[in-house]
Parts: sequence; C-alpha cells; structure tokens
Amino acid sequence: MTIALETQEKAKQIILAGLRAQSHGSVWFCDIHAEVARNAEDEEFLDMRAIYEGSREDLDFRSLIALHGEIGPQLCEIGIRHIPSVSYIPKAEYHQLLSEREAARPWDRQG
Repeated sequence: MTIALETQEKAKQIILAGLRAQSHGSVWFCDIHAEVARNAEDEEFLDMRAIYEGSREDLDFRSLIALHGEIGPQLCEIGIRHIPSVSYIPKAEYHQLLSEREAARPWDRQG
C-alpha cells in the first residue's frame, strides 16, 4: 500500500514542528523533503530530508536522535508504521541536489 500524499504532508509537518521546537543554535529548519522508499522486506517507509540554514556544527545530534521517540506516537496516529529515515542537508546543497537530479532526467523536462 502506497503512503498517501496527505499522510506524507502530515508527517512532514510533525517532523518540522518537532525540529523547530528543539534548540540548534544558529540552525533554522526550512522544510522537509519526503520520498517513499522500500526497505529490505519490501515495506514502504518515508525517506525524509530536513533542509536547514545555518552552521552544521550547531546541530545537536543527541536532540535529533531523541526526536524520533518524541514524534513516534504522532506518526503512528496518522498511519506511519515505520519511523521515517531523516537526514539533514544544508539548503544550498539541497538545491544543488535537485538541480543535478533534474539534469539527469532530460525526459522529464517540458519544452
């Protein structure tokens, strides 16, 4: 069963709110990018990228790890059975990643 777009959006909001409630110095979490992926057992899960501005050195990785326990029940309530994989990427690198993906898929371009 595919994770519905509405569920993905709710999960993004839960994760973003959790991240913004934490203290990470100069870091501001701008957005969350979500993709549906499959694990080794062919079960769907959300692969999430937290997009941030600020110094990577200010990220408190203990808080980031603790976030999983804090948001787990909220994610279960919306139907997410597997805690999403969350990685952290600076905004500039994220935009570069998107540009590279777009360049690698010329058949997706309209023109």
